[in-house]
Amino acid sequence: MLNNLAVDFSRRHQNRHFPFPQNGKPLESPTTTRWQAEHWPVARWRLPASRRAEPGNGLTSLLVTVLAAAFLAPSFLHAEGRDSAPPPEAGKTSQEPSGLEKLYRERAARNPQDLVALEGMAFLQTRRGDYTGAIASYRRALQLAPRDHDARLGLARTMAFSGQYDTALEGFQEVLKERPADTDALEGLARVYVWSAQPSAALPIFQGLAARYPANPEYALDLARVNMHLRRYPEARRILASVLAAHPGDRDAQLQIADLDLFEGRQADALLRFNHLLAENPSDSEALKGNARIAYYRGDLKYAHDLASKLVADDPHDVSALLLLANLERALHNTGKAQALLARAETLDPRNDEARELKSSLRNESRITLHTSTSFAREIGSGNSSGAEDLRTFGYETTWGFSALPRSHFYLSLFCLPSSGPSGSIPGTVGPSQFLYRQTTYVTSQLTLRGGAGLARFGPGELASIPTQTEPIRSAQTRPLGFINLSYALRKKWTADLAAARSALAYTPTAVRLGVMENRASAGLHYRFNSRTELSLESFLMDSSTIQYSHVIMLGGPTPELSYGADHNRGGGASLTFNRKVFRKPRMALDLGYSGLAYGFEGGPGKPYLGFFNPGFYQRHYFTTHTSGKLHGPFGYDFSAGIGVQQVERGAVVKHALLLNPALTLRVSPPLLLTLGYTHYDSSPSLGTLSGNAVRLSTDWRL
Repeated sequence: MLNNLAVDFSRRHQNRHFPFPQNGKPLESPTTTRWQAEHWPVARWRLPASRRAEPGNGLTSLLVTVLAAAFLAPSFLHAEGRDSAPPPEAGKTSQEPSGLEKLYRERAARNPQDLVALEGMAFLQTRRGDYTGAIASYRRALQLAPRDHDARLGLARTMAFSGQYDTALEGFQEVLKERPADTDALEGLARVYVWSAQPSAALPIFQGLAARYPANPEYALDLARVNMHLRRYPEARRILASVLAAHPGDRDAQLQIADLDLFEGRQADALLRFNHLLAENPSDSEALKGNARIAYYRGDLKYAHDLASKLVADDPHDVSALLLLANLERALHNTGKAQALLARAETLDPRNDEARELKSSLRNESRITLHTSTSFAREIGSGNSSGAEDLRTFGYETTWGFSALPRSHFYLSLFCLPSSGPSGSIPGTVGPSQFLYRQTTYVTSQLTLRGGAGLARFGPGELASIPTQTEPIRSAQTRPLGFINLSYALRKKWTADLAAARSALAYTPTAVRLGVMENRASAGLHYRFNSRTELSLESFLMDSSTIQYSHVIMLGGPTPELSYGADHNRGGGASLTFNRKVFRKPRMALDLGYSGLAYGFEGGPGKPYLGFFNPGFYQRHYFTTHTSGKLHGPFGYDFSAGIGVQQVERGAVVKHALLLNPALTLRVSPPLLLTLGYTHYDSSPSLGTLSGNAVRLSTDWRL
């Protein structure tokens, strides 16, 4: 019975932690990985000769002591082995006291000064999670024998188990004042340092224990874990390699080095190690969880979900399996299921850091969000069909986001773009604005639908002059817009996209006055090589059109002819985007890639003029980079750039192309982020060969 309880206790408190993706995207290195608090100090069940037993019951006391030494110590060693994490907090146990604990309780009731009974009862209360009762029993023992070594160690351990880390640290430090080389106290002190997020303080202690006991792989593994927590990966790998050289079959060392492979992005190596363990034991839950994690990182969510579901079904008390499945449900946009799994995990381990982080993420994702942005830009160019350009633009944007239905996200956006051209051929001020409702619904794990509808308000419909027309026209007023997109995962690495959209081309005052709209149909393929590398291809057809208006046509006679209708201009093109996530560190993340675009409009030199750049052929190729991270405290940065070449019309001179987007971020509070950014460009596929500079200030709130 006791051994069965020990096995169950050990299994329930295994908790191997690993980094989870954000927003369904995998991380390659641990940003918030919590050290696995494994291998709690072994309990030395000593029986000092000074114990006082009830007179006349010496034989009973001896029998109780023999039973405790024979049954409890082996069970405790098994239960508190390498893989045990910090136990649940006090009051969370549902186990009933064992017969031996009841025997101890009866002895302590008959003789309140029986130290053997008090410490034996405290030991068993700790075993089953009754930390409040265990602390009270240890304190009663210390009232009788204030310097009792076992009781002082036991109290410090139980304080640590109950989450009272400061008190536990003081307890171990008091023991070490009298016995500076006490192995149990040193080991306990180091573990509490790790549990209380002070791994740097634990490092020298584990270094000393590993040096003192070189033949014991336990301390070497502990030292490797602390180095991993401190992101000293080369040192952790060296230690683990030495352990495996001396103990090739050590399962925990193999699991730990597989985790290290994952943290360093060596998924193939980690998969080989996990599969090697599964070849030896097909039911190895830790290796199965490792395989599920790799599938998760590689984007094979269905396989990872099936595997994690089986692990939870096999052991409903496995906290790490519950959290793995909860993160997968979150990635699959099953928020309700993720919250239910998270509640089960918190019941088993209320102090779990990963559970708290996931709960916070789910809560933030369900909040109403508000994004605001204001910007000013000035563009100067001379390569347009309309002549020289000096355009100044002010932009205002507000977007509300919310999740009112399961597996769906909704957004309401209002955008305004007043602009002016003080010189050149586009003088005057216009103020187009747009209102758009859009929605994303995750129909299944493979199918995602996106759509939206809205209105573009171009102006009051007054008479306005435009280039190429001798007579003013009545400008555009309000026109509908919208889009629909279908994204379907063909296989675990391939995703197909089909889209149709109608949008306003409000790039120049002339385009605004003519109410130019673009109808676009596109088809694309997205290929995910692995968790770090992605490739996207898209082809598109477009048809741009104005409002219907009277065209003044001079046919050579004294009287101009009028033609009433809309101008159309058709074209097509394709784009290719490649992106590689080079690394992810707490202070810096770096992506590198390529972005290419080629398109052209039909009609040749006589194509209709719509007030914006419409070449017969245009191509642009960028080498891209994106880096972001933290500077100091609440300050962060985000920088993206494209450096390359562009060509307008076939046979024309190839010129350089540049796009720079540096931004400074300030986390004012957990729900509020401020961003101050700057943009410089000397190319634009919509406005031609020009240069521009813009500054913007944006806010992001989670209400």
